[in-house]
Amino acid sequence: MPTVLPKENEVEQFFSRIMASEGACERLSSVLYDHLSDDDMQTDPDPKHLVQVLLTAYTNGDISALLLELCGRSLFDLLREAYLIPKRFHGKAGKNPELLTTPEGDVIEEKKKLVTKHEFEKFRDVYKNHSCAPRSKLYLADGYDLMRVYTDGMNIKEKRVDKRRGVLILYALPDTVKLGLSEAQTYDVIWNTFHKIQQTAPTAMVYYGQETGEKAGKSFDEIGVLLPVHQFEKKMLMHLSEIDGIVLACREEMMKKAGSDSLDL
Repeated sequence: MPTVLPKENEVEQFFSRIMASEGACERLSSVLYDHLSDDDMQTDPDPKHLVQVLLTAYTNGDISALLLELCGRSLFDLLREAYLIPKRFHGKAGKNPELLTTPEGDVIEEKKKLVTKHEFEKFRDVYKNHSCAPRSKLYLADGYDLMRVYTDGMNIKEKRVDKRRGVLILYALPDTVKLGLSEAQTYDVIWNTFHKIQQTAPTAMVYYGQETGEKAGKSFDEIGVLLPVHQFEKKMLMHLSEIDGIVLACREEMMKKAGSDSLDL
């Protein structure tokens, strides 16, 4: 019987970082207990379905099946909510974050009704005044948290919740798949970078995608940082400059390991 969600591979080194950090353990525990509290815990109205999930989870050793039933989150969803790993980036045409502007800074035609004049003017002001680093771009975007719920049987439906509109800065990084790294191993590589971003901009939403970008026939990874407008409006340029420094230092270290030809700058 297949697991509910694909199991992540090569997680040992990354998980050991969490276990070695008291702060990380506290954040993950807090998020889990919040979801298991009387106010937030999900209740399945169908006892037969609940038993099916319990037995399937036990048979497969599938913790995500159990967690999805109890709180609508997989283990990696909880890690993302606890700000221990980035949210998954699915590419520029993905739905989280959802890009509202083009690389040239114009509102996408079919998104024009979603963007107010005030929001666009604020974005254009940032767009014009921030000098983007090589292989990085600014976008106006909507970021979401993801919640999963069971539908019929063991089928899963994904819902976007807690929308935040902000300025997304997206950077190209070397292709970690070509380096033979799993997604979990990549999280280990960027662990320090991710947490430096969180220290600099605690409410930023950080995304990572393996091979989500392509240029001149070469695939590359991408890391994106979304700064919600209403929280960073007055210090947006300062935070963007700080994040530039953090991500570019990470890119330089990755290119040392991957080779200077791993990313055309």
